Amino acid sequence: MLITVEDLEHTYMEGTPFETRVLNGVNLEVEEGEMLGLIGPSQSGKSTLVQYFNGLFVPRGEGRVVVDGIDTSRRGADLKALRQKVGLVFQYPEHQLFKGTVGEDVGFGPRCLGVSVAETGERVNRALAAVGLDPEIFRDRYIFALSGGQKRRAAIAGVLAMNPRVMVFDDPTAGLDPRGRLEILDTIARLHREQGLTVVFVSNSLEDVARLADRVAVLAEGRVVKLGSPVDVFSDVETLGRIGVGTLQTVDVLGRLRRKGWEVRLTALGVEEAAREILRAYRARMAGQASPAVGGCTGGAL
Repeated sequence: MLITVEDLEHTYMEGTPFETRVLNGVNLEVEEGEMLGLIGPSQSGKSTLVQYFNGLFVPRGEGRVVVDGIDTSRRGADLKALRQKVGLVFQYPEHQLFKGTVGEDVGFGPRCLGVSVAETGERVNRALAAVGLDPEIFRDRYIFALSGGQKRRAAIAGVLAMNPRVMVFDDPTAGLDPRGRLEILDTIARLHREQGLTVVFVSNSLEDVARLADRVAVLAEGRVVKLGSPVDVFSDVETLGRIGVGTLQTVDVLGRLRRKGWEVRLTALGVEEAAREILRAYRARMAGQASPAVGGCTGGAL
């Protein structure tokens, strides 16, 4: 496994009246090349957990996190090497962008690693192009002149310039309008597909996770309470409802129809897929209702 988390615990403000346990024995594995979605109710520990993946937090006492062979719980673990392997994109780009221009900010990481000026320039251009920002237009643009979606892309480019193997996104579409949200999701999917990156992303949007993830991990009360494919997770309406995550709108509609006697499957997660499933069930339902009438006619009613 590329990332292994074992019995991880985390407590904020330990030893004070405000002590709060947010991770309470998390066990999780991230497979190389996959796209893993993390969901869960507010305060379930999602953002805290992913900060262990690139060494912003390291285990203190209970628990163990191993990333590509680097055991972060060991004294002297090479966290610099770890942060070259795993890049973290924060929820709000303002927490990540601090240089004057886009090019300066995206090139900051490589420069800190001692990468040459020429190679840094090439990395900046490649990273900007990869997130859909034309280097000729945006390299010298001031950070404050960017839109919200462009800031998000610039923050992603800054991580890409480090040539990571893993990219971690903490609620990457928060605060974006529908168009910006779709553009960021498409960018993440393209990076995963074209560059072969392992991707872990936290999201409060079940629809986004259902659309992108290969697997989904559900956190509640500091533990992983459900792990599986999107179909496995989102069709478990009882568990998601019990912990307060909610239900995909498509699964909710299909569930309502099933309770009314429709023979629909709860495995259709996307809108178009759900529409096809409803149409299939409707046609089967109409055919079943028509059969007795046809049979009655052939039985001598005429």
